[in-house]
Amino acid sequence: MKELRKPKITIAIADDHKIFVEGIRSVTKDVDWLEWTGEAYTGKAALEMFKQQQPEVLLLDYHLPDAKGIEIATEILHSHPGAIILILSMENDNDIIYQCKVAGVMGYLIKNLSSDELLAAVEEAVSGRPVFMWSKENAPSPSKHADVLSKREKEIIHWIRNGLTSQEIAEKLFLSTYTVDTHRRNILRKLELKNTAMMVQYAQQHHL
Repeated sequence: MKELRKPKITIAIADDHKIFVEGIRSVTKDVDWLEWTGEAYTGKAALEMFKQQQPEVLLLDYHLPDAKGIEIATEILHSHPGAIILILSMENDNDIIYQCKVAGVMGYLIKNLSSDELLAAVEEAVSGRPVFMWSKENAPSPSKHADVLSKREKEIIHWIRNGLTSQEIAEKLFLSTYTVDTHRRNILRKLELKNTAMMVQYAQQHHL
């Protein structure tokens, strides 16, 4: 019996910096669970693109030439309340983050994040878990050190950093998906972190 493959998660971006858009497109093109569906460079174009493509995940710049990203997000969520929108910004501003939470977006990402952090954030959001990341300069320092992690937990982190989902990690390590998810929860608990994106950032800082 032929194994059924899960459909890919469709993703698009609206950002007026073309080189940044190209970088994000390059990051996502080799990820086997993501499918790039489009890009826009203005708020108006973002609305039109979303209407036509209806991507499952929309990366949305907070500062667009003709509108604020939060305004575009609010308009999209009004007609598509299930849309997964992640705001991208260079500002580590608590007021803006609060506005995004109130608007109902799934995340707020500082633009100096790495490709690993971006993929982890997208996976978190798709799983229904909001992701509001911090800037590098204001990253928290968990009281627990990485030495509390087992060899298996460090192995799980390694594969998460490489963009694998829980199911893919389970297949690679001959474990059940439930076991991998349990390891993920234990890692977050031990390191006193809130989500997978924070785990990836922590792992990079501590060379795990």
